[in-house]
Amino acid sequence: MSKIRAFHILLVIPFLFACSKKQVHDHTQLYEEIRHVNKMEFASMAVTKTVKTERSDWYKVGKRIAVYSFDTYLKAYIDLHELEPEDMVFDEENKTVKIILPPVKIEVAGRDMEMKKEYENIGMFRTEIDSKERAKMKEKASADLRKELEGNPEYKQKLDDSARRKARSYFENLLKNAGYTAFIRFSDENPDSGDYNLKKYD
Repeated sequence: MSKIRAFHILLVIPFLFACSKKQVHDHTQLYEEIRHVNKMEFASMAVTKTVKTERSDWYKVGKRIAVYSFDTYLKAYIDLHELEPEDMVFDEENKTVKIILPPVKIEVAGRDMEMKKEYENIGMFRTEIDSKERAKMKEKASADLRKELEGNPEYKQKLDDSARRKARSYFENLLKNAGYTAFIRFSDENPDSGDYNLKKYD
């Protein structure tokens, strides 16, 4: 074998090895774009809270009754900042991606909205209800609302279910646009429950 031919063979061998290797795909940018969103809201629910104040001291003339209401809302979100690189597993051969999303979180997101007067009956010799008293009433009502919601999981369950459905749909479409079929579940779901958008997920 001549030196020239041997040299050509040596050049071809590394090329063949390079071709035999699978192409490496870097999904860092996609992962960072998703994680950068941080808290992503998927569902919300408006809640109206009513608060009443009533004084009828026997030594004072006239009534002092007032009923106010204010609006707040619950929001269900996913903190995508909790997403880790290992929570997204890509299969380039089948063009699929398995995603384990952080759990849905629900919180009272109160808006600083004015209290609306629903009813008021203040006698001539009674003092009017000023802004400070209304603020205290609203503060107490907000605390009561949080306790009520903690004691009644129905609201949270509806929001949780809605947020999970919308999150699955959102990420299915997002990854579909990127060329992948997404298999999605949440980190607080039992992997054996079968509660996934696609039951092929293992």
